[in-house]
Amino acid sequence: MIIHSSKGFLRPGVGATALALLLAAGVHAQNVGIGFSDPLSKLTVNGNFAVGADYNSVAAPTNGAIIEGLTGIGVNTTALDTRSFLNVASTGASNITLAPAPASAAPSIRSGIFFGTSYFVCTDAPSNGTQDLTFFNIPTQTNVLTLSPTNEVGIGTTTPVAPLDVASALDFTFSTSSNVTYFNYNNNNTTGFTVVVDSPGQQAASAVFASNVWSGSSFCSFNGTITASDARLKNILGRSDSAKDLETLEKIEVTDYTMKDVVKFGTKPFKKVIAQQVERVYPTAVTTTGVKGFSFTPDIYALSDSIKIIGPGMYTISLAKAPELKDGDTVRLITSKNAELRVIAHSVKGKTFTVETNEPLGEKVFVYGKQCLDMKAVDYDAISMLNVSATQELAKKVETLEQENSELKAESKRLSAIEAQQGAELAALKVANDKLSTMAAKVETLETALTTMQEKESSRVRTAALEQ
Repeated sequence: MIIHSSKGFLRPGVGATALALLLAAGVHAQNVGIGFSDPLSKLTVNGNFAVGADYNSVAAPTNGAIIEGLTGIGVNTTALDTRSFLNVASTGASNITLAPAPASAAPSIRSGIFFGTSYFVCTDAPSNGTQDLTFFNIPTQTNVLTLSPTNEVGIGTTTPVAPLDVASALDFTFSTSSNVTYFNYNNNNTTGFTVVVDSPGQQAASAVFASNVWSGSSFCSFNGTITASDARLKNILGRSDSAKDLETLEKIEVTDYTMKDVVKFGTKPFKKVIAQQVERVYPTAVTTTGVKGFSFTPDIYALSDSIKIIGPGMYTISLAKAPELKDGDTVRLITSKNAELRVIAHSVKGKTFTVETNEPLGEKVFVYGKQCLDMKAVDYDAISMLNVSATQELAKKVETLEQENSELKAESKRLSAIEAQQGAELAALKVANDKLSTMAAKVETLETALTTMQEKESSRVRTAALEQ
């Protein structure tokens, strides 16, 4: 039985402290308060409330409400789609506002809207304070899609660093044998890599496109790269000095090396150039490509010794040896669920440092390394063009040598002809000399015979004279 009074309604046998329902008086007449003596609204509830027959034994959240049936805000509920439980009429302004989660909130407590048991959307994850809009996966407590205040879209990251930043990858399954060309941001080969898939298999991919991909200055297709090189786009300075280009090319050192990231690249050897060495002799072929939140070097590359939870979303990571970190450095962690988790190092002391993240780290993480904003990259196209110019210089040298060689051959041929002629003349002279030698011998014989005859004649004359 309810007892009515000028102030409101009382339950019998209950004192003033048990006042349950009151009607306001004075300027607030006809306002109803439950748990309030002077409600300012038509209905004010001091606590929580539930609507629906099935919620008789279910308590609503503290100072909150649960509604079993359809709900309309500014619109008739009978017009609701059967798939919707909430319909908000458009007024041209903000219709639903999501309040940011408090900085002290645990990773599992966020302000937002739940979509079944799989996803919920919220504003401003506790760690970044950027007032973003993020879709989270409820079972894994990891972000799925983020829209930043400056309109960058992140997939798998709450801090996108580009208009579209895909920070996760899945195994893409090839169902039939095929040749597959794909792109890898860790390699400067923009024409992609062709993988021959002899049987159905998998390859990690961050994006799959059904057709070509276009960009503002060039476009990549399945069969190569085309770069705009129209003369109307350029201020021509003149032809390159091929002799100097050859000298420069000779100074570039081709180096044998392996990659520190053995998980990604293995231990296979590479034969390429080193950016720092190229920069010393050909600086125009080297650029700095470090991107905030994207470029990391494997300078720590170690599994954590231990992880200690020191607060909601706060972890202290211990390593076997002291990392070369300082407070404020961005570090890449590899967890069981995220290979590209980016965190800020705080309280760096000896072998430990502290990070804050919405993603549970588990018992172990792999600390890849710190962010590098002065990452060096080699423009292999520039080296290729240097090689073209140097090859043209070698071609000119070869052409000169061939001309000189041709002239030497002609001179050699002329000298050979002269030598042959001189040989013939020498042979003729030899024959003539032999003839002269023979004639000289004969003359000598005749002279000897004549001398003998003269001596005999003289002897005969003397003998005859004496006889007389």
